[in-house]
Amino acid sequence: MGLKLSEKMGRLGTETAFEVLARAEALGREGKDIINLGIGQPDFKTPPHVVEAGIKALRDGHHGYTPSPGIPALREAVAADIARNRGVDVDPERIVVVPGGKVTMFFAILMFGEAGTEILYPNPGFPIYESVIEFSGARAVPVQLLEEKDFSFDADAVLGLLNERSRLLIINSPANPTGGAVPKAQIDRLVAGLADFPQVAILSDEIYSQMMYDGHAHTSLLSYPELEDRLILLEAGARLTL
Repeated sequence: MGLKLSEKMGRLGTETAFEVLARAEALGREGKDIINLGIGQPDFKTPPHVVEAGIKALRDGHHGYTPSPGIPALREAVAADIARNRGVDVDPERIVVVPGGKVTMFFAILMFGEAGTEILYPNPGFPIYESVIEFSGARAVPVQLLEEKDFSFDADAVLGLLNERSRLLIINSPANPTGGAVPKAQIDRLVAGLADFPQVAILSDEIYSQMMYDGHAHTSLLSYPELEDRLILLEAGARLTL
């Protein structure tokens, strides 16, 4: 008899971005000129001063285990960046550094998702959302992002999807892959309506927060004090360099 995996493994999907990356790199090694649009990979090398800082840290003995939430100095730097770019003071003790945004998505969804519950996610959206929701045992409820609304959503429509089984609402603005950003008026309305659903946590994926153009400003869920104890903000330093 062969290995028998748990039933839930059959519910865990994937994405093809890294398959495309591997194929593109293989073609590149064959000498083909490839323009790879499959993954958010920077098209420039790591700046020399960053490389040197990493080398210096190793030479100075900064290796081995670190505190689970991340190096204190780094968490303080993240807090300073949030204050500078979002105008909100966050205690570094509330910041956790993880190896990539998917870790935050996975942990957040598993924290709230189980059989009999519902988690709302943007559609179209990053494929990992739906995959991990189904893995958790929760029901995946899509929030439709409509082209005629510039791939945003109507706050009242989102609120209409919430009920006593709802546990987590995932928001991604600006969005991957559409680039759509939710207008502040809709965020205001959504936040006001969430007061009627105190059991619902919010995962705000703001990885592309600095990619706003044509004079538009990013509206962060972090700027709403009433959400402070029910909000998980997802940000990624790598995207700030793209």
